[in-house]
Amino acid sequence: MEVIRFLIYITIFGLAILLLQENLLFLSQILYKVSTAKHVTVSFKDVFVGNHVSERFLSVTFSCSLFRHKHTSKHFPLRSKKMKTLARELSPSYLRVGGTLCDFLIFNMTEDTTLRFKPHKPRYIQINGEWIDANTNFTMTPYDWDLLNIFAMESGWDLIFDFNVFLRKNGQWDPTNAIELLKYTIQQGYKPAGYELGNEPNSLFHKFNFSIPAPEMAEYFSILKQTLDSLPALGKPIIVGPDTTAMRHKSAREYFIKFLESGGGDIVDIASFHHYYLNSATATVAEFHEAKVLDSLIVQLNDALAACRNYAPGKQCWLGETSSSYGGGAGGISDRYVASFLWLDKLGLSAKMGLQGVMRQSFYGGNYGLIDANLDPNPDYWLTVLYKRLVGNIVLDIGTSTNTNLRYYAQCANINSTMGYKVGDVVVYLMNIGGEAISVDIKGVSSSTYHIYMLSPGDSTLTSQSVKLNGEILKMQSDVILPIFDPIVQEGGQITVNPYNMGFIVLPNSKLLQCI
Repeated sequence: MEVIRFLIYITIFGLAILLLQENLLFLSQILYKVSTAKHVTVSFKDVFVGNHVSERFLSVTFSCSLFRHKHTSKHFPLRSKKMKTLARELSPSYLRVGGTLCDFLIFNMTEDTTLRFKPHKPRYIQINGEWIDANTNFTMTPYDWDLLNIFAMESGWDLIFDFNVFLRKNGQWDPTNAIELLKYTIQQGYKPAGYELGNEPNSLFHKFNFSIPAPEMAEYFSILKQTLDSLPALGKPIIVGPDTTAMRHKSAREYFIKFLESGGGDIVDIASFHHYYLNSATATVAEFHEAKVLDSLIVQLNDALAACRNYAPGKQCWLGETSSSYGGGAGGISDRYVASFLWLDKLGLSAKMGLQGVMRQSFYGGNYGLIDANLDPNPDYWLTVLYKRLVGNIVLDIGTSTNTNLRYYAQCANINSTMGYKVGDVVVYLMNIGGEAISVDIKGVSSSTYHIYMLSPGDSTLTSQSVKLNGEILKMQSDVILPIFDPIVQEGGQITVNPYNMGFIVLPNSKLLQCI
């Protein structure tokens, strides 16, 4: 009996030791996690200038579907006073009007609206719940063109328009319709900033069952350049292209390079490509704040920038169309707070790595629009306004975070906005993509005052349709008045970035040499 009792005691003691070991291991993991995950130092000690960008670095897009569906859309926004108010807040900016449907757009001062380069199969798209064959032409009237140009001018935006590449004659791109539009543009005194030709030409076979090889596309761009040069009254508009799909696809990389080395690199002023992180049909909320997804952009930017350096030296490289997920954006995700992680990180990475432009798809339209179908701002709109107001042209390299959940970038502050910042001031923009608060120390600058603009979800969920700035929900005060963007002023100490928060920290009077 004593032996049995002894064995029982030994067993219980062993189990207790095992449980204690597991608890100690669990406790040590927590303590390790706390010690490594809850504090990050942002140091300006070894800071250097990594890039210079223009005030139009962050720009926006419209789809040509705006004109195709102008009679069936809930709003034709170009006439809206509210729309113009929201647009002016993002000035200065380029407005790229492009996309797949631009290759079916005919300026109606010609009577020929047939599809002269007809695909071999229909392509159906869904508009307002109705499936429509996209492979049919539609017209843009002089009145439409007037509205677009006036809207851009009144908003402080510079227009870039995408010509229809499907119009062909004798095996070449036929610029006849483009010339009519350009002559009307001169007649009206408009000065668009630039032009494109076609959209995502490397994916035409996938979409329409025919292809335009990259060398042939370069020839078409040569015709476009000759056309623009023949009309000196246009000024000197830039040429942007080839607007290929994402660099993660080998075929897209090869097409991009082949276009540039076949003469396209000499013709275009801007070498452009597109990027979307995810497929809207399968995207999840978790993917929108996952480090692996955010980091996936790095390789693609490296590939594009290398191609630009090698085959279009001296030319700028842009993300000519980009958003969170392709296919119109993921409903209930791309238009919610969580999408801002992808957007802010894309802006930071693109500037840091050397891009000169990021064209947000879209300002209006789709689930990824900065404003929704009712012309109300989505969370990304408010983030974009803050970026425009606070972030300047000089991009600083301050290394990378020691914590995968805290991502940060730095630039000299915008000294030309209404926010009142001065030469030498610095802004750090950052995000916490994890579930634990992180404290941040900023070292290596003379300023000990922090102006904090911290964003959080309006209803405490990542799929919130609203966003808070320093605890207050951002919303229009009227159709023509935006809210006031006041910072929290903190004197020294650590800055706490709560779980799933993001924002901007301006260091006034920092007198950073790289910003003077």
